[in-house]
Amino acid sequence: MVKRIRFGWLSLALIFSVISAPWTLNAASTATPAIVLAAFGTSMEAFETYHHFEAKVKARFPDYEIRWAFTSHKVRHKVAQEKGQKLNDLPTTLRELKAAGYTRVAVQSLHIVPGDEWEKKVVEESRKIPGLKVALGKPLLSSKEDQDKVLQVLAGTFPQDLKDKAVVLVAHGSPSPEGTAAYLAFNRLLRSHYPHQNVFLGTVEGKPTRQEVMAAVKQSKAATVVLTPFLFLAGEHVAKDILGDDPESWKSELLKQKAYRIEGITKGLGYQEGIVNIYLDHLAQALKSLEEVV
Repeated sequence: MVKRIRFGWLSLALIFSVISAPWTLNAASTATPAIVLAAFGTSMEAFETYHHFEAKVKARFPDYEIRWAFTSHKVRHKVAQEKGQKLNDLPTTLRELKAAGYTRVAVQSLHIVPGDEWEKKVVEESRKIPGLKVALGKPLLSSKEDQDKVLQVLAGTFPQDLKDKAVVLVAHGSPSPEGTAAYLAFNRLLRSHYPHQNVFLGTVEGKPTRQEVMAAVKQSKAATVVLTPFLFLAGEHVAKDILGDDPESWKSELLKQKAYRIEGITKGLGYQEGIVNIYLDHLAQALKSLEEVV
């Protein structure tokens, strides 16, 4: 049985209110660049992942103002309707910072690949506020070096037995050529490191396809399948599309093939210390670029 972490509605509301507030308890001087964390967003309990990540940012960058922006209009609308909480998009957060007196901002994307959300909701939107110098911290898989580091982190979480067990990393996927290319490049890296072992990458929407992964798992002869979200947080895609009981979920599709023992990972990459550090390194690079133009 897959375990899910439950939070009371009061606790979840508190998390939303802290993250969506246009200030922090230890507001930094406006002479210092502000930090904006730009994520897709979620309306589920997995929002706690963002709270966890913000604590890591504060630990490494204690003297900076930290704000949030959420790139999914659907998520922002749903949270407003169901929770009564306002989540900002990136232009709104940047306008608030400019109004507060900030002239420099580092925006760190929490997206996995440099796809549509990155290009349209972060890169393009970051250019819309005149008079504000904005530097961007790139998504997780933005370079060959990033891919190598991510694989090194994930390899430490894989079971030792990769013959009887198959690890399936499930990503969101991307409609853009750049995003798809990043996923396919990481898949090639996986295959080169695990040519005869059962580690596979698939996407909910895109390439590598679910059909390709299902065929690979079937051919592997594994008895146990570990479904692992290759997502920043374990939100709706994990609860429904990956580990849900719907006939079309990844778990259900696998069980149609064979009576596998299914192990479901219910925490996203945002809880992996090594993954968090990659994002923070990207943020550090963005902050450094801002210091160079003072």
